[in-house]
Amino acid sequence: MKLHSISSISLVLTAVSLVGLTTSLPATAATFYTVLDLGTFTADPRNSSSATGINDLGQVIGISDSYDLVYVPGTYNGSEVFRTAPNSAIAEATDKIDVVTGIRPTSAKDINNLGQVVGDTLSSSGRTSISYVSEPNGALNIISSFQASAINDSSQITGQGATILDPLGLRSSHAVRLDSNDSNMFIDLGTFGGSSSAGNGINNLGQVVGSSTTSSGENHAFRTAANSTINSATDDLGTLGGSSSTALDINDLGQVVGSSTTSNGETHAFLTDANSAIEAADDLGTLGGSFSVAYSINESGLVVGDSELVDGSNRAFVYDGTDLFDLNTLIPENSGFVLTSARGINESGQIAATGFFEDTQTTRAFLLTPVPEPTTMLGILAFSASAGLLRKKNKQKLKP
Repeated sequence: MKLHSISSISLVLTAVSLVGLTTSLPATAATFYTVLDLGTFTADPRNSSSATGINDLGQVIGISDSYDLVYVPGTYNGSEVFRTAPNSAIAEATDKIDVVTGIRPTSAKDINNLGQVVGDTLSSSGRTSISYVSEPNGALNIISSFQASAINDSSQITGQGATILDPLGLRSSHAVRLDSNDSNMFIDLGTFGGSSSAGNGINNLGQVVGSSTTSSGENHAFRTAANSTINSATDDLGTLGGSSSTALDINDLGQVVGSSTTSNGETHAFLTDANSAIEAADDLGTLGGSFSVAYSINESGLVVGDSELVDGSNRAFVYDGTDLFDLNTLIPENSGFVLTSARGINESGQIAATGFFEDTQTTRAFLLTPVPEPTTMLGILAFSASAGLLRKKNKQKLKP
């Protein structure tokens, strides 16, 4: 296993010694987290929410139900996009991304540090899907003929462009970059020689990552140079030994995360070195099952994503540069919920995650904050010394 470097925001803590306690943590253990239940738009117990991203201010984006206990005729009872205030739960009065007449947001894909959100919308007819970019902490603007996936702090956007007709008249879609959010002038990033590509992430240098078909029909992850199109000679990241890979996020150092098939047909999360291709040592393994995927990376090289356990169930993970940890082992014991997915991590190490309550099976968005942090926010599940420090941490080992 390659040891990826981690800076001052390291997950490694020294042993804990408390007066009156006879048991302490191991000499090295992953960081623990406080957990804020982000709630939903309304109080109906049937409601659910899910988190899809986070910025450095602690603003979380995602989807929340807005069902009312008593339906009010003329109102909308369904799922809506949210963008929270920093380190706060969902507030119905302020956190809905405004709706354009006849068009409703259906997803929130990414948020930058200006509070701009990109995602998809659906027309009132339910037949047309187009993308939007919001104003900083404001209402949305429609981007036509485009599927937006990510936005950086310069408001550059990447995603997949409109259908393109090749010289033979065949239809395909290419990864594109939009350098101004108030323009529809897309830059076609091209492909590796195949018919299609898609942009999934963009850093503040303008490097785009995603996936593209090759001339032989395989699907490979790519990383472009800053503000450049796809170069087949330099940008193909390869795979972990299988036939396909996809890149989902990139930090400003050029480290890329995503997933790739392996030589035995499994799908594993990967983390590359800065501006390097995928190597065998970049395989992050799993939490015991045959599948994992890395969704987000911060500048310190901390990675979050999902992985299967031995029993096939999904769990959210964090990778600290050495090991893959099940996030459920790093939160207060007996929390009453299970974290199944982690989609974003910011520069403070805060994580946007989704899980479900064990009693109701209701899905909920959560904000995880590394300890020690102030724990006065309403809704944070407080740590207990006996529950948080004495319980055995079942750290999952990487699959060989």
